[in-house]
Amino acid sequence: MLNNELMLCERIKDMIIVNSRNVFPKNIERTVGTIDNIRTGNVIAFNVNNYKNKESVIVVAEVKSTDVEALSRVVHERVIEAVGLPAREVMLVQAGTLPKTSSGKLQRALCKERYLAEELQLVAG
Repeated sequence: MLNNELMLCERIKDMIIVNSRNVFPKNIERTVGTIDNIRTGNVIAFNVNNYKNKESVIVVAEVKSTDVEALSRVVHERVIEAVGLPAREVMLVQAGTLPKTSSGKLQRALCKERYLAEELQLVAG
């Protein structure tokens, strides 16, 4: 809040819009980053269009565990609790594989490109 006005400090181009609901990826990323066996600060959320051209949520997270089925379920549940929308897919990847800038910032657009090209290094369960 600034001078009794709500100020949003996220990049509008990163906003995820699903069924007329606006969700900032950072809200999903922070929530998922608190889950045991997910590497805090190493989560990326973005949108993709499905076959009916409707947006869906994708979550990509670096993990410390190989129990991917259980961890994937927990991520799905937490995303719904946090933003009221399900993730279409939860992609659990090897530690150190999320794209980052030279200063260490996560690169959502590049991660989305790798997702669409099926180039993510998934953890085998």
